[in-house]
Amino acid sequence: MQSRKRLNFVIVLKADRLTYLLLLILLLPSCRDGNVSTHTDESRLSPQDKYVPDWIPPQLPSQQLYYMPSVIIVKAREESQQQEDEIIILIKRDTINGIPVRSSGSITFSEELPVIDEREQTEEAYYAISYISTNRYIGVNFDNDIFNNTDYYYTNGIRIEYIASIFASSPLSYTMLPYRKYSMNYHGMTFVQNMFTPTNPDTINVQDNDRPFAACLYLGHFKNTLSSKNRYRQYSELQVGLIGPGSLGGFVQDQIHDIPPLGWENQIQNDLVLNYTALVEKGLYNPGFLDLNVYAEGQLGTLYTNAGGGLRIRIGKLNPYFSMPGLATENSTEGSNGLKWQYGIFGTAKVKMVIYNATLQGGMINRSSNYTIPSEDIERFLLQASVGIYLAFKQLGVMYEQFYISPEFKNAYHFRWGHINMTYCF
Repeated sequence: MQSRKRLNFVIVLKADRLTYLLLLILLLPSCRDGNVSTHTDESRLSPQDKYVPDWIPPQLPSQQLYYMPSVIIVKAREESQQQEDEIIILIKRDTINGIPVRSSGSITFSEELPVIDEREQTEEAYYAISYISTNRYIGVNFDNDIFNNTDYYYTNGIRIEYIASIFASSPLSYTMLPYRKYSMNYHGMTFVQNMFTPTNPDTINVQDNDRPFAACLYLGHFKNTLSSKNRYRQYSELQVGLIGPGSLGGFVQDQIHDIPPLGWENQIQNDLVLNYTALVEKGLYNPGFLDLNVYAEGQLGTLYTNAGGGLRIRIGKLNPYFSMPGLATENSTEGSNGLKWQYGIFGTAKVKMVIYNATLQGGMINRSSNYTIPSEDIERFLLQASVGIYLAFKQLGVMYEQFYISPEFKNAYHFRWGHINMTYCF
């Protein structure tokens, strides 16, 4: 009886284990059902493509269950291969950060970026490469040989100049030399009167083999271009006026001399002055305290026709030569890093080839002058040099320069004269 009960218990126990086994077999396949795909080749996958599930079946004390598929791949979201076309708007404006520019206002739509020269890729010049300075200047220049205790040849000269952005709108500005790269430009007007006398101005007689009396008076429109990036300067000026008694040279000398010169009756007669001046200058060595530049210049017209070139040097605590014309206001673009005090010395040396000089040879149109220097007596190659000192405080600058020029005609003397400049920027 007891053995029969024991047999029945063993059979039931075995039946229960079989049931548990069947249940486990049924449960495991259900764990594999899901929205993931399996792959057995792990060599084709990078570590970031492998996925370890966060869920692990609960563990029982008598057994451990594992959910370990060989490899699980989670597909990343595919990004759109097509992107919206970008439209670049190129704008040319009359001002950039308050600085006037020459280009007229227009808007252009383009589907691709324009090609920019490699040297200009880092420049603001992408939108406007030619700026007009907002600074205004008034300068007074005075030349006289009294600084060398003489009273002949180039005896007196005055030049008054005014620089303002408004002159960029003048029709004459289109006659100035263009510069298409990054630059700051200064437009201005000048008023000039120059006077020349022989070595003895106190005689009414014509003095052969000497310089004739001459005076000229003209207005000029100029443009001064500075490029700090390229260490480059470009200057051009158009001059219109007259040479002769109408320039009032004799009248001015009468007012400043105790004994009026008598020889103005023999001066170069009235004629038209129409001249153009051009200069280009390039920095050779500009470490900051020193500027060494080379330049070439020329004049063409009824007053002067010549060409030449030379060197310029500056030493001292000075604003960068190619960033501004010496002075600038503190709130301007070029003057934001300007010096409060400036001081230094400078010098120039050049060789000039002379083709025509109306103050010696008379006007090109009116040939009625009593006395002129014959063409064969004109010295065609001249040496000119200068040395000077400069001092400035904020927007006010003062300069003194001493000039030398070799004889301009046969039997002439070497000559020197002084030059004073005072400029105020506002």
